Amino acid sequence: MPKFSFNNLIDSISKLISEEEVVERKHRDPQQAAHEVEIQNAILVLAAGVIKCNHNYTGSTEDFVLQFFIKQFGAKGAKQRISTITDHLEMGTEPLLKISCKELKMLTTHDSRISIVEFLFGVADADDFINAKELRCLNRIATYLGVSDKDFKEMKQGFLQKSSPYAMLGVEEDATIEQVKIAYRKMVLKFHPDKREAHITEEEANIKFREIQRAFELIKTGKC
Repeated sequence: MPKFSFNNLIDSISKLISEEEVVERKHRDPQQAAHEVEIQNAILVLAAGVIKCNHNYTGSTEDFVLQFFIKQFGAKGAKQRISTITDHLEMGTEPLLKISCKELKMLTTHDSRISIVEFLFGVADADDFINAKELRCLNRIATYLGVSDKDFKEMKQGFLQKSSPYAMLGVEEDATIEQVKIAYRKMVLKFHPDKREAHITEEEANIKFREIQRAFELIKTGKC
């Protein structure tokens, strides 16, 4: 049985599904269709596992997951399928994570499993900064999926460069709390809605100011 391979990369998730793909899906054999459903269900379990680490299933996260499923599997039934994330969050995903990864190893290519981990990083990043608990979960999933430490570290570095409380404040992860406070005050002066620089719009300043406050709070309370 040929293993499933994603046609779209996470980076190009905005691309539309081609007409050829739509025609192909209409004529696929029942076994292939069943395997695709198993793959979708397994990915949803993993997504719920990552979301549960932050206890914050927001509209932006749901939309990110929905768009991924539409681009990779088609729009039919996508909304109904991702609604199962709520059920997974209520029941818990811990016993299912390893089983779901085992299924994905059997049914998907290695490149597809790397794309799945990239997608899960995107899930963690969709509503807030990626925190330490989410990173541990992502690392465990990547290990279960057979993704190498090298590939995982590259993905981690790429995401944390743009989705880390430390990066938001412009400091290193080993910065002291005093260094963090100094960086925080500088960023507040730059983006405070009433003190922003002339080239920064009020809307941009408000968004950035909230992100800066959130980043400082996470570092100060040790939640990142």
